[in-house]
Amino acid sequence: MATFPSKEWCEEAVRLLNADPERSLAARGWQGDIGVIVDAEPGRLARAFVVHVVPRDTRIETLRVLDDPDDLDELEPAYLARAPYTVWKQLLQGSLDPVEAVLRRRISVKGDLQQLIERLRFKGIADRVLSGLKTEYPDEP
Repeated sequence: MATFPSKEWCEEAVRLLNADPERSLAARGWQGDIGVIVDAEPGRLARAFVVHVVPRDTRIETLRVLDDPDDLDELEPAYLARAPYTVWKQLLQGSLDPVEAVLRRRISVKGDLQQLIERLRFKGIADRVLSGLKTEYPDEP
């Protein structure tokens, strides 16, 4: 069981995503790399966790864990999603709807939102990946 957030957790998520049968249809025509920042929260997550992923040919080709959110500035990802740890945790546990999180500004998303909106119908992929991903959280016993 991998702890969120961690490199091991991200690697398992990418493995499951790349193996999903609907992935190639959902990712067809995708343009741009993605940065994700899980902001630290006292008593829950000691320091920010930062990931940069590069999709290519409908698969996640590269996954890099970075040391600091500022490292993403140099990479200038086409997409950036940023939220506090507890928001990501709620998203992963299914207690917070991703669209609602964006609309209520609980998560910041930068990039071509049209490309994201067009892929909302593939939400089942995320549900399948998350259901297959056994997760521990650092703020739980």
